Amino acid sequence: MVMICPKCDSRRIDTRHYGRRTGSTIGAVAGAVGVAASVFRGAELGAMVGAVTGPVGTVVGTITGGVIGCLLGGATGGALGAKLGEVVDQNILNNHKCLECGFAFCSHAPASEQTAAFTQTASSSNDGFGQY
Repeated sequence: MVMICPKCDSRRIDTRHYGRRTGSTIGAVAGAVGVAASVFRGAELGAMVGAVTGPVGTVVGTITGGVIGCLLGGATGGALGAKLGEVVDQNILNNHKCLECGFAFCSHAPASEQTAAFTQTASSSNDGFGQY
């Protein structure tokens, strides 16, 4: 679907994805930290599997089990956070920005809401993110 600016009819639209980026980051960190408790269980399981090959296998199994647990938790949390952030982008934030006039809008808002959003955006043109 081609996005068109409701203010100036330009097709030069940037999609910002602030919610998805933030959600993904928070989810990845929360997933990795949340798995920290079960890392010990993964390390314990890795040590048991590695014990078959002796002391070196136990150490390698422990480290591998812990690392894999953190990676899986971070990836799962990041994916869930990205999905949640995407919902926030689509339903709450003005996720699109016109590169011609600077108008920020969401793809589903009625024109009256978008005009109100433009008035607020225009009054605070320096949003801290720089110009695109």
